Amino acid sequence: MKTPYLSRFTPSLMMPETLEEIFVQRQNLAQQIIELIRESATTSSKHYTLLIGPRGIGKTHLISLIYHRICQKEDLRERLLIAWVNEEEWGISSFLDLVVRILKAIEKEYHDSELTKRIESLYQLTVDNAERAAGELLKETIGNRTLLLLIENLDEVFAGLDDQGQKQLRAYLQENSFCTIVATAQSLFNGVKLQSSPFYGFFRIRHLKDLTLDEAVELLAKVAKVQGDRELESFIRTPTGRDRIQAVHYLAGGNPRIYIIFSAFLNRKSLDELVEAFMAMLDDLTPYYQDRMKCLSPQQRKIVDLLCDRRQAVTVKEIAQRCFITHQTASSQLKKLLEMGYVRSESIGRESYYELREVLMRFCLEVKKQRGEPISLIVDLLRSWYTRTELQERLELLPPDATLERKYVLHVLNSIEKESEDPRVVAYLEEYNIYINEKNYAFALQVTEKLLKICNHPKIWYLQALCLFTTTHHEEALASFDKYIKFDSDDALAWYFRSATLFMLDRFDEALTSSEIAIKLNPNDDTFWLIQGIINLKLQYFEQALSSLEKAIKLNPNRAENWWAIGVLLSYMKGYKEAVSLFEKSIEFNPDYGPAWTTRGFILGYLRFYQEALVSFDKAIELGEQSSTVFFNRAEYLLALNRWDEGIAALDDALNRFVDAEEPDTGDEKAIIRNLFNSTNDATIWRSRIKTLIELYNKHQVLSALGKGLVESIPAIMSEMVSDKAAQTWLEVWQEIVGDAKEFEIPLRLLKTAVEYKVKKGDRRVLLELPIEERKLLTEELKIEEAYKK
Repeated sequence: MKTPYLSRFTPSLMMPETLEEIFVQRQNLAQQIIELIRESATTSSKHYTLLIGPRGIGKTHLISLIYHRICQKEDLRERLLIAWVNEEEWGISSFLDLVVRILKAIEKEYHDSELTKRIESLYQLTVDNAERAAGELLKETIGNRTLLLLIENLDEVFAGLDDQGQKQLRAYLQENSFCTIVATAQSLFNGVKLQSSPFYGFFRIRHLKDLTLDEAVELLAKVAKVQGDRELESFIRTPTGRDRIQAVHYLAGGNPRIYIIFSAFLNRKSLDELVEAFMAMLDDLTPYYQDRMKCLSPQQRKIVDLLCDRRQAVTVKEIAQRCFITHQTASSQLKKLLEMGYVRSESIGRESYYELREVLMRFCLEVKKQRGEPISLIVDLLRSWYTRTELQERLELLPPDATLERKYVLHVLNSIEKESEDPRVVAYLEEYNIYINEKNYAFALQVTEKLLKICNHPKIWYLQALCLFTTTHHEEALASFDKYIKFDSDDALAWYFRSATLFMLDRFDEALTSSEIAIKLNPNDDTFWLIQGIINLKLQYFEQALSSLEKAIKLNPNRAENWWAIGVLLSYMKGYKEAVSLFEKSIEFNPDYGPAWTTRGFILGYLRFYQEALVSFDKAIELGEQSSTVFFNRAEYLLALNRWDEGIAALDDALNRFVDAEEPDTGDEKAIIRNLFNSTNDATIWRSRIKTLIELYNKHQVLSALGKGLVESIPAIMSEMVSDKAAQTWLEVWQEIVGDAKEFEIPLRLLKTAVEYKVKKGDRRVLLELPIEERKLLTEELKIEEAYKK
């Protein structure tokens, strides 16, 4: 018997509003199907959709939601006739049976008493006459409308029809183009997948996906909201709530029905209600799965029974051994079970692993065998929700009458001691190590996700966190490190990586705390002192940073990174020459240490040693440096050295690399224009080079960036060292070249005002000719008054 809680979330019993409120993942699919129904109702084109997915995946929910949405569409009311055939139609064994069921569904939908009488009259006829009469009655009832046939468990209906009935149905649909179908099935079946079947290629097949973790969180938050359970809704959003949902996610295979069961108990302390609800669900489903077992041969039942007992994927070799059958027989039977949708397989290397396809089937068969024993799923959930220490503490605090929970906790603790390793874990770990050695971190990450589905071991969270960190998924990496540290808080390296992750997220205070824990656990690792020094540097705790980095060097004086970090610290403290010498010392220890070459280039460029800076940048790029700043600075330094052609080529290359990047960059146009102005007073050279810049930035469609650079370079012409004539000539050249360009309309107006302001010796009336927003830009942001006075 269903609990009241479960009944409220049975799709066929839900109000349309509730169906909508807890609908996740499949909005696009639902809309696509509705559009196909609309096209079927309004045109001669008819569409047939088959939704594939195991029990509990949400097929009935989707069908129900589509039904209610269609019913609400006024423009389709006169064009559609809806027949929603019962979910469990056991009595269909012929084409006639199916047509009668469709007629009864129409009668039930529209309360047509006249149709009821005509259906009853069919029972007075012979089978052949009844079949013809039923077909004619259905055509007459539909009239000039389109029949929307909603039919669940089509695989079972087709099994009842047999080949002859399927052929009759296909012929009827071809002769009478008045029907559109939305159907469901547990898996692909011969009636639609065999080329020889009447309905091969007939349906648009859509496989319903399991919920992702984020979708599961969304579903449960919506369920809590519908229930008015604010406590649960808030709990789901907490790290602990998400962790518990994640445990359900990995153990339940993304099955929405199991999420619904567990949603009300995620933040509860007692197990009694949870066990009761879970058993009620299994009691409802058990007859269905018992019938499915009866359809199997003795050898197939033995294999399914073994997979239920093993509770994990098993190789063909082991299945053959355990079932006392040959390898060939096992392979043959597994192939048939795979086709029938009972099992699924996964290949790892040369081995194929098999497990039950439907997690609910395993639960049903397992629980019926173990009446009175703890339910395995709940045992697994407790193992995932709590550490061993937490379980032991929980056991000590249980009241004397908490018999059920004490039984479960003791069982969990005992299972931890007797844990046997899934053979796939070893295979996956070997695969993981191969990808790591190849530096293929994206594939290694996929392996950790597979591992977590079958083994919720803390170490797997650590491996996943490392992959996420390396692939710059820092938020996800932090969550995985936290899960691991929850189980092993004494792992200094995990705390180090956590501090590095927080550093990458710009959460420097938290990063510093994690680095301190790492050092406390292992004070003799220079890497830990290095990261602490860098974090202190970011926080501008310069004395603490220096102290940490000096300890790093003391522990490992031959490490390039340690000398480089102190060089960065000195550059922050404006000790530029000393910083350069430390970068060079870093390079002595490791000539291929890219960051030292890069930062050396920046500091030398800042000191205007452009030629030496270029040497550093070229070496950094050779070593793999890809930052936009290096490429644009390299171009800027070439232009500053008056190596114009090389500089323009470098600038073109930089724009080509980064102007359309995820974080677009166009360089420092202000510095480029300012250097051009300062490099010569020859208007001919200015004219030629400005034209080149215009052509280049126009080529990359970033002229506005050059206009912005022109505005920002205005202070360069306000110096007392610049003659009024030079400033006027500079303006005239720009006006001549870009006077008609929309992108330069405001920049030229500001430049013209600045030159006039300069020529008229700071007459503020010149500025008043500008609109107030442009005047603010010129006087406040560029500070031309201060620049002029200097």
